[in-house]
Amino acid sequence: MGGIAGTRVSGAKAHLPIAPLEHRPGAEVFPALAPLARPAVRLYPRPGSPTVHDSSIGGPLLWPAQEPWPYCRIEHEGLHPLVPVAQLYARDIPLLRPPGRADLLQVLWCPSEHAPDSSIPIELSWRTAADVGDVPAAPPEPFDADEDYYVPEPCVLAPEQVTEYPDSLELPEELKQQITDPAPWRAAGIVVDDADPKEPYDHALSHAPGWKVGGWAPWGLTDPCHGSVWPAVPR
Repeated sequence: MGGIAGTRVSGAKAHLPIAPLEHRPGAEVFPALAPLARPAVRLYPRPGSPTVHDSSIGGPLLWPAQEPWPYCRIEHEGLHPLVPVAQLYARDIPLLRPPGRADLLQVLWCPSEHAPDSSIPIELSWRTAADVGDVPAAPPEPFDADEDYYVPEPCVLAPEQVTEYPDSLELPEELKQQITDPAPWRAAGIVVDDADPKEPYDHALSHAPGWKVGGWAPWGLTDPCHGSVWPAVPR
């Protein structure tokens, strides 16, 4: 998922169980990593019954009853209401950078892929929770979803702040060579497989899996070597 005002929110299927990252030394072993460190908050969504007053994935939004519910702006056969994806209170996610008095970020998207690149339109809304009075009993039902996981099930969160480093594909060449040298890892007491010496970096220092705010971008079917560009985020 994209970001707004310096905030990046990214995720996977809301119901996937994701274990906490095992702490492993980063800049202590490779000092050149220090300036590349970025804070992130892992959300750890778990199926539950969040309310409009909770941070959640796929839960109900603190949406003003007098404010029209957003619909997809891209042409469909009929109206397609956006579905709630995430509601994040600044009190729970210190990395959020709300503008002005805002203390709540709400993320919605259209659960249908759109041509030509199968993108998912996303809408973000900042608001001040104390200014919201009545909320609608329930949002409009999704018109259609291309995949079930485009309509996240309601999940409560257990935020945890972590430190991330870039995907190994984004590292300077010298650092790439350093993290594939088993010697520094073993000197720090880390077991390294000679067949995959950068596994400790990829699995414990690079971007965290699952839903998160901030940190570094993950790379999947595309990567920086193939000319893909992640949108610049003000820092």
